[in-house]
Amino acid sequence: MKVKPEAQQSWRIGIGVRWALLAAAAVVLYPAMKDGTVLAAFFALVAPNLALWLGRATGRLSLEAANRALSYLRAADGLVACLANGYSGLGGYPVYLLAIPCVVIEAVEGTPVKRIFAYTGVNIGALLGSMAFGANPASVAVGSALVGLSGVVSAVLSNFRARDAVLARRERRLSVVLECGATLASNRNLQSSMLTVLKAIVHETGATCGYVMQLDEGSQTLRTEVAYSAEGEFPFPESLPLGTGLSGFVAQTGQPVNVLSSSAENQEFDGFPSGICAAASVPLIARSYALTKEESADEVLGVLTVLSYRDEISFEDEEMDLVRTLASLLAIAVANARMEIRQHSTFLQTMESLATALEARDEYTRGHSQRVCEVSMMIGERMGLSPAALEELRVGTILHDIGKIGVPDAILNKPGRLTDEEFEIMKTHTIKGYEICKPLNLSEGVLMIIRNHHERLDGSGYPDGLRGGDLPLPLRIVCVADAFDAMSSRRPYRGVMPIKKVLAELSRHAGTQFDPVVVEHLKELLSSPRMTALYYEQSQASEEEGGTEKERWAA
Repeated sequence: MKVKPEAQQSWRIGIGVRWALLAAAAVVLYPAMKDGTVLAAFFALVAPNLALWLGRATGRLSLEAANRALSYLRAADGLVACLANGYSGLGGYPVYLLAIPCVVIEAVEGTPVKRIFAYTGVNIGALLGSMAFGANPASVAVGSALVGLSGVVSAVLSNFRARDAVLARRERRLSVVLECGATLASNRNLQSSMLTVLKAIVHETGATCGYVMQLDEGSQTLRTEVAYSAEGEFPFPESLPLGTGLSGFVAQTGQPVNVLSSSAENQEFDGFPSGICAAASVPLIARSYALTKEESADEVLGVLTVLSYRDEISFEDEEMDLVRTLASLLAIAVANARMEIRQHSTFLQTMESLATALEARDEYTRGHSQRVCEVSMMIGERMGLSPAALEELRVGTILHDIGKIGVPDAILNKPGRLTDEEFEIMKTHTIKGYEICKPLNLSEGVLMIIRNHHERLDGSGYPDGLRGGDLPLPLRIVCVADAFDAMSSRRPYRGVMPIKKVLAELSRHAGTQFDPVVVEHLKELLSSPRMTALYYEQSQASEEEGGTEKERWAA
């Protein structure tokens, strides 16, 4: 369990003050130590200090228990000091003065005013009771006045300290809210930002653990995005159906739930083992804006839940205010992330439609980008590319020839071979495509495919003359797939090349133009149903050397 600095400081002050008071009592009452009763009482007061110190030193006593025991001992010290005022063996020493620091230290520790007045009243009562044992009435009157005054001063001090503590806590929490807001605004990694906010909530509320779940709109299931525990690992729920458990109920109703310690004891929440003492769950709600004001509504995007296994922790109004505030910031971040994903998806669909429409201008290149995409994806999957790399490969291949929108139709549709000047113009489509897509917030991998899909391993490609290690694996895959489709499709100046010739060309240039490993993976895919269907369907009617496209592919 994480030790709070305030509790550690309270322990050091408390044990140090009590040792100091015992030392002062030993010096003042040294002549009276000849009395056996006085000596026994002194050692009876020393013994608990030793026991507490040893308990903390050996780790057998928790910090909370030690501080609680110190508070009880201070109350007992004041009571004993006031009662002892009537013991004749003390020689008339005003030992009631030792009760004053015991009350003052309670104020320093932040003890509530009511308890301080209670301690003061008990001490005054003990002083009055000491007259039954022969205490001097005048001494009792002076002592009662001094103890009463110390109680009033301590109450005022405690009140000021409590106000300072509240202001400091509010200032700290405001700082936490501002820091979390800045993190969510500046960090594009939503999961990392969520974890930062969740950690802040767990530490500020004193919770044991917490987790943030997002609602999957399609399956109506809550899935955990981030989880955190201040005390090590814990078995958080990976998913929950909507309406199931505490989090599912909050997501379904859209209302926060705060289960206090008295009602939460030994209950189970979201599949956790019993023993939870307090729980709080708040929905992540964002405004969903539609075309009309009437259609706009609040949308539950997920749930933030915190739990506590400690009796002394309950999520009061201040804690719930903090949780709700940070949950609102999280909801805005989640809504923005979802909107960005939808906008990005819509944008890509628009660009893909534009690329398809561009290719439709030329019957010879119609479907080229889609086939290059399919071939590249097959090779990428076979070579074990990650899902993120495959997505970059998909987007990059669909858009790789988008720059041809800036190439004149006369060059694109020329029935014969291009002149050197025309070829130089054709080569500019890589740069034009890159310039078109660069402002659109596409990844570097996608932009590289668009710009550099005509590069070669030996550096003889264009536009940048990249060579060898400058070409990442996805780009090498696209270079092979693009050349393969170009040779496997009809052109104005030639028919479809026989598959044996295509493979011979790829093998001849493997190691110079093309990555030989990628070429071998392509060869292994030729007999796959996906590849056969892709190239048979794209040109069933084409004939090459007296045979159909199906016969050519099967050859």
